[in-house]
Amino acid sequence: MKFKLVLIGVMIFVISSCTKFLEVDLINQVDEHKLFSKEQGYVDALSGVYSQISEPNLYGQKLSFELIDVLAQYYDYNTIAENYKELRDYNYKNASVKRDIDGIWSKMYAAIAATNNILRWEQKNGDVMRPHIRKQVVGEALALRAFLHFDLLRMFTEDVKFNHNAEGIPYNKEFGVALPPVYTAAECLKLVLLDLELAGSHLEEDPINEVVPFQMLDKNAADKYVARINKFAVKALMARVYMTIGDKLNAVKFAKEVIESQKFRLLDYETSIDVPDAERDFLFSDEHIFSLRNKDIPEMSKALHFNIIGGGVVNQAKLPFGAPAVIYSANSDDARYQFWFDISNFAKYTRGDAKLFYPKIPLIKLSEMYLIVSEALYSTDLNACLNYINTLRRSRIRNASDWHFISRDVLFEELIREYPGEGQLFYAYKRLNKDIKNNSGITDIPASKQIFVFPIPEKEIETGHR
Repeated sequence: MKFKLVLIGVMIFVISSCTKFLEVDLINQVDEHKLFSKEQGYVDALSGVYSQISEPNLYGQKLSFELIDVLAQYYDYNTIAENYKELRDYNYKNASVKRDIDGIWSKMYAAIAATNNILRWEQKNGDVMRPHIRKQVVGEALALRAFLHFDLLRMFTEDVKFNHNAEGIPYNKEFGVALPPVYTAAECLKLVLLDLELAGSHLEEDPINEVVPFQMLDKNAADKYVARINKFAVKALMARVYMTIGDKLNAVKFAKEVIESQKFRLLDYETSIDVPDAERDFLFSDEHIFSLRNKDIPEMSKALHFNIIGGGVVNQAKLPFGAPAVIYSANSDDARYQFWFDISNFAKYTRGDAKLFYPKIPLIKLSEMYLIVSEALYSTDLNACLNYINTLRRSRIRNASDWHFISRDVLFEELIREYPGEGQLFYAYKRLNKDIKNNSGITDIPASKQIFVFPIPEKEIETGHR
């Protein structure tokens, strides 16, 4: 008995002498047991992942209206703030740019680890959840894991269409694995699609089946169906992935499934625009298939996109938009030009009543499904291509004249008009290996691997499988 007491005393001494990191780790283990002992704990953990990726260091700013859109040359090449010039010039070796890119890598994998932890505990203790909640949690966690890995691929690997054997990234399917396997880009894309297929099977009974979000009068209540990955967001993401790998048949299949679900609608002037100012939907929320909420988005956007006036001094906007009048042909009938800009300031995220429309970043929209189908059918069914792109344009431009002839360049210009502040245009340039249009410079920027592929963090190379 004395020996046992001494042993316990030694253990207490050793534990009390551990580093702060280990103390926190032990506390976290206890907290996890408590968290995942109830159904609500799984729901809260999943909400935590959404909150994590909606922060400014990920989709709340850097991967939407800041870093990624600087690379897409949306902003004024000539008057951009000094600290963005290295990024504007694709100087990924610059210390500040490297910190940003390394931070994105680490925070994305931290979010992936969080999804894997939820899946790990579901295997250990998922019986505490009701069956339908359990399916929902697993489905969303798998879809988030796929979504995050796919965007890492879009940033850190070559396009498989141009290099089938391109080096990939770690695809992390287990929590706590120090060195997850590194796959080729093609293998990673297969794993993304496998995760999405499995997620889709778990989300067959998604609550969105029972509602049509755009018909709900309470827009914040409607948000709960799209401010997370739902079954249609999985289909839409599959359309995006298939378009990226060049499988246009499947891209059209899944995009059409989303369009024909009638759960979402393109911008409707009568109900969303021709209403009192406080009720105007500047973000076209009825189109959102998956969006992320963050109450600080308006202030973060304003700090970057507007001149700051204080003490009689005017500090120029850090990220002034480049030539919106040129992009939209100064067409005041185009709702995007009319409502996403305040004179030449980018105001997409700084307008609207937050009580009605909670600040959010759209990650997947219905308009993208129309653009995917239009582009995919361009070579095989031009009439259908024109039908989809004209339908989209009529939802954007009052009294729009339908196009009867079209080129790939004209289709791409519609992408440029559609995506400011959403972090999607840079990936479109990469997918098509297309020169980047320089809205405020003299010449366009030639497409190249050096521009389209972020460097893997040095720490990953030192400690990983590379």
